[in-house]
Amino acid sequence: MATSNYLSYTAREFAMDEGFQEWVLHPERGNVFWETWLRQHPEKNTVIQDARQLVHSIKFRSYTLSGTEKEQLWDAVWNGLGEEEQPATHITAATPWWKQTGKYAAALLLGVLLTTAWWWQFRSPQPVIVSVHTRLGETKKMTLPDSSEVTLNANSRLLYSASPGGKREVWLDGEAFFHVKHTPAHQKFIVHTYDNLNVEVLGTQFNVNNSGKEIVVVLQQGSILLNIGAPADGKTAALYLHPGEMVRYNKLDSDYTKKSVIADNYTSWHTGRLVMDDFTLSDAAAFMQQVFGKTLIVSDTQLLSYKVSGSMPVIYNPDTMMTQLGKVFRMQFNQRGDEVWIRKK
Repeated sequence: MATSNYLSYTAREFAMDEGFQEWVLHPERGNVFWETWLRQHPEKNTVIQDARQLVHSIKFRSYTLSGTEKEQLWDAVWNGLGEEEQPATHITAATPWWKQTGKYAAALLLGVLLTTAWWWQFRSPQPVIVSVHTRLGETKKMTLPDSSEVTLNANSRLLYSASPGGKREVWLDGEAFFHVKHTPAHQKFIVHTYDNLNVEVLGTQFNVNNSGKEIVVVLQQGSILLNIGAPADGKTAALYLHPGEMVRYNKLDSDYTKKSVIADNYTSWHTGRLVMDDFTLSDAAAFMQQVFGKTLIVSDTQLLSYKVSGSMPVIYNPDTMMTQLGKVFRMQFNQRGDEVWIRKK
């Protein structure tokens, strides 16, 4: 490490440094570098103490909801009990079905009390509430009240809550691409999933997909912190992602991997294109399942590893997409209800 790089660091910049996080979160392991550096630069003691508090403040708060609990919570939200109208949302793909945000706010508070105790700390007397969902074969672009932009992929649901002067928080079920706006007050923007993973950011562009057995987070621009794990299980981590890095978190065993990727391959869907870099038939099956609810079936499982590269427009019509994928993979796609049988031409 080059010590000169740290002399101008702010408390937040220290807190975002992976080596510094390791030193703060695992003091039992010792870290000669940081202990020596602090002795050499006692004038930075106040900044270091502030940074330590920041690191501890982002440690993961454990919560996990089962599939049934998630559905019960969402049902309570959508069928809410309140009648008051909340401030209008800024949704470019407006859908009248979701204008009853007053009911949503009341149901959200009900969900706080009945479902997850940790929601209690986020409640605010006059929160700004936004709710939106997409159906199969549908995407929506929206501008949140804080001017952040979100593109919601098919079959996904999003809740946004912000209290005056407080944190901006999102609860995501499905997939979304975020372009978060930095605020003069440096308000945090936190994306919650239901599987022991939070994404914390001030301003950046990134993609979160928790629609399958994994949660996949890909950073395109800026910087984010991932809070991963359940302290009760002894598995916790606070990871700092650089642009072009991806984390895959397995919901079943809580294991995760981090690696460098071409971000566009994972974020291009929000611009209407499907980028295929060693794209397999298995990847195509996952795409059709997530976006259209179609199950691809092959009699020869070896076909699932067949790879192609290139790009094509995403057409949110299952028949059109099946036709395009059939041409790309040179396969015959035959639809039977929600099942699509695939064989070689």
